[in-house]
Amino acid sequence: MKRFPASVKIGAQILFELDAENVELLDLRKLSGVVDWYLVGTCESSAQMQAILNELQKAYKLAGGEPANIEYKELTRWAVLDAGDIMVHLFEQSRREEIALDELWNKAKKTALAKEDFVKEKKTAVKTAEFV
Repeated sequence: MKRFPASVKIGAQILFELDAENVELLDLRKLSGVVDWYLVGTCESSAQMQAILNELQKAYKLAGGEPANIEYKELTRWAVLDAGDIMVHLFEQSRREEIALDELWNKAKKTALAKEDFVKEKKTAVKTAEFV
């Protein structure tokens, strides 16, 4: 796994734990004077989006980072959480295609992130053979 700052690791872990899809990281460090990273994920519903936003806000607060500001209106099917060096963009699929954020930032280095790099699967204590 590549080395990422804590803000990226925290955000990616939460997106994967709460089943966001198509999670990508855009590196804007050489392109933007406002933010270093865009973390982008797709949600299946507004309820999933809201759950992810709540967990992100808690996690960034616990990590001692900048207060996370959220811009979210359910009807837009798009939410943005600003946590200082990182902005997390959550979209419902059709809205993500419509906005095409990665095309707007086509000079940014894009990295498709993998769940196994950020979330360690919990092993169950019970073996399936015990149920047979």
